[in-house]
Amino acid sequence: MTDGLDVLLTNDDGIDAPGIRVVADHLRDAGGVASVTLAAPAENQSGTGQTRTHGAVSYETRDDGYAVAGTPADCVALGVAALDCDPDVVVSGCNDGPNLGAHILGRSGTVGAAMEAGFLELPAVALSMYDWEFSYDGHYDPGPEKFTLAADVAADLVPRFARGDVLPTADYLSVNAPADDIADDPVYRVTRPSEEYELEATVTESGVNVEARFWQEFVERRIPDPEGTDRRACVDEEVSVTPLTAPHGIAPDVTAGGLL
Repeated sequence: MTDGLDVLLTNDDGIDAPGIRVVADHLRDAGGVASVTLAAPAENQSGTGQTRTHGAVSYETRDDGYAVAGTPADCVALGVAALDCDPDVVVSGCNDGPNLGAHILGRSGTVGAAMEAGFLELPAVALSMYDWEFSYDGHYDPGPEKFTLAADVAADLVPRFARGDVLPTADYLSVNAPADDIADDPVYRVTRPSEEYELEATVTESGVNVEARFWQEFVERRIPDPEGTDRRACVDEEVSVTPLTAPHGIAPDVTAGGLL
């Protein structure tokens, strides 16, 4: 790392998603970063968690990186073991929606990639963007302008975390930053995953639709979560920084609720 960090950048929304492009540009301009290599799914892989593909995983070499026919965790494994890169740190994102709560850690492909890096003893940052226009029904499609602030957070936080300057006991961070038009200069809040979780079932003609009220409460900004939790920090329009250990325990010697 004498000449700067070599960053492996992946996501779960796919290599052509706007969030990963904005983050790549900002990381390349960041101080202390020598190179950024994209290795991301060729297609959307949201919700795959840390799933790895059994058997061979193919990829296509492109001018802007590697399009992998697999999951985000596959992308990290290939980037570490097979591709032409030797990463110092892994960045996953920016996801086009929040990844909040203890229940989501094992489901999120964005977090799953960071978790895979943690098991491989590489520092990692899972980066997600939250927006009050967010819709959890699949109809949210933000443009690149929404990711500018989150990408600034990545450019600031990734080098500091990779060097061990902040939260050194964590294996990886789950970071949720506001959309560009929400906050100008939000504080960084060290958080723990919210443990709130409640299901609601609605009977329809075709069956039963089971949904988590967690996301409805979040968008409406009416939540029971106490200070120090990730969802509370985001409702307060802060940058939530959750330090985790592989697989997804809260990092030791960390007090949630303080400013970073």
